[in-house]
Amino acid sequence: MSTQPTSPPPHAAKDPAGRRWTVRILLIVATILAVLSILAVWANRQVLSSSNWADTSTQLLADQHIRDQVSATLVDTLYANVDVQGQVAAALPQQLKPLAGPAASGLRDLAQRVTNEALGRPRFQEAWRAANRVTAQQFINIAEGKSGAVTASGGAVVLDLRVLLVNLVRRLGLPGRLVGEIPPGAGRIKILRSDQVTTVQNGASALKGLSLVLPALALALLALAVWLSHARRRRTLLFAGIDLVIAGLIVLIARHLIGNHVVNSLATTDAVRPAAAAAWDIGSHMLRDIAQAVIISGIPVILAAWLAGPTRLAVRLRRAMAPVLRDRADVSYGVLGVILLAIVAWGPIPATRKVIPVLIMIALAAVGLEVLRRQTAVEFPDVQSGGIRFPNFAAMRSRHTVTREGNGAAHAVPAEPGRVDQLERLSALHAQGALSDAEFAAEKAGLGAQPSVT
Repeated sequence: MSTQPTSPPPHAAKDPAGRRWTVRILLIVATILAVLSILAVWANRQVLSSSNWADTSTQLLADQHIRDQVSATLVDTLYANVDVQGQVAAALPQQLKPLAGPAASGLRDLAQRVTNEALGRPRFQEAWRAANRVTAQQFINIAEGKSGAVTASGGAVVLDLRVLLVNLVRRLGLPGRLVGEIPPGAGRIKILRSDQVTTVQNGASALKGLSLVLPALALALLALAVWLSHARRRRTLLFAGIDLVIAGLIVLIARHLIGNHVVNSLATTDAVRPAAAAAWDIGSHMLRDIAQAVIISGIPVILAAWLAGPTRLAVRLRRAMAPVLRDRADVSYGVLGVILLAIVAWGPIPATRKVIPVLIMIALAAVGLEVLRRQTAVEFPDVQSGGIRFPNFAAMRSRHTVTREGNGAAHAVPAEPGRVDQLERLSALHAQGALSDAEFAAEKAGLGAQPSVT
């Protein structure tokens, strides 16, 4: 039997022109939907998850530039609501009261340094995180219509930082009665006005639906395009992988461009530009992670389509792997399992640390490996390994017959190795679907008619 790979003739049949255009349109639409899917999933996870919101706020406070701005805002709020100069003057002797103004100014600089250091401590960060979590949950309840706290007639969603102001007064050693002078509304940052409730609720409802529908629709269109491409299925699979990579790259580029616009609009002065840039980078890091996950998911699809292709290198690789892929399913899937475990242990992207994405990755890898095994079995039915041979103990046992001598000792005698090898190969091809029942029976009968090898 020939060891050359089976390949289609040079002028293989092509799909009808209408079907080819349908496939192209499906790929283009799927790419657009993949971009929108990334944005929808990010917005849903970032905006409608109090845990993600709180985690992001903690990362924001950990950044030095943002902490500088937060501490400055807290000190400004304290001085705007408490007569610090009057309190200093009351504590000074009569002859030193004119120094109350400079002393209050010096105390302001000290307050900002103390606040900056305090915001880096676990207690202050936990208070910040708790305030953001409460605000996030309030926002989510309103967005999902689960709360009547904010109505169209009044009220708002606010981030309440009053607890941080109280802690600041105590750390500065100011009289405790000053806490009572801090107005209840001090340190409250408005997040959502009452007149925005209906808009937010409609947007949240659409967002939750889109984050589920768009990814499923994009993948369905890619699968449909591959299925419709009867004559060029492998090529279409290659383009499907490229489309996923393109979608991820578009989002990453858009994130960079939009970030520049957001920073320029928020940074009214050069002093706050580093904080604005850090806020955008941290706030959109999940968008970056999702886009990178889509890119990395498209790379194996591209490699699989290339490995199954007609290029000289791909054919050589399939020929080299043929003995193991064709005859040793246990070794093939074992190697795949080791590779997948290494990827999960490495965790190059957050998706590789989540259960559902990992299960999807395992399923797709297993299907791809099985398709490659069947293709290789058809192309290279007789190629034998010229390098490392993996022991097949079941085959070794079947290649020997055991006879008993007079003293009862077992003696192994080789039993027609050439014919047994051919029978095993035929059985493997039949089990893999490369040979039909009729073809298998005919080939087996042909082997039975050959003279025995002694």
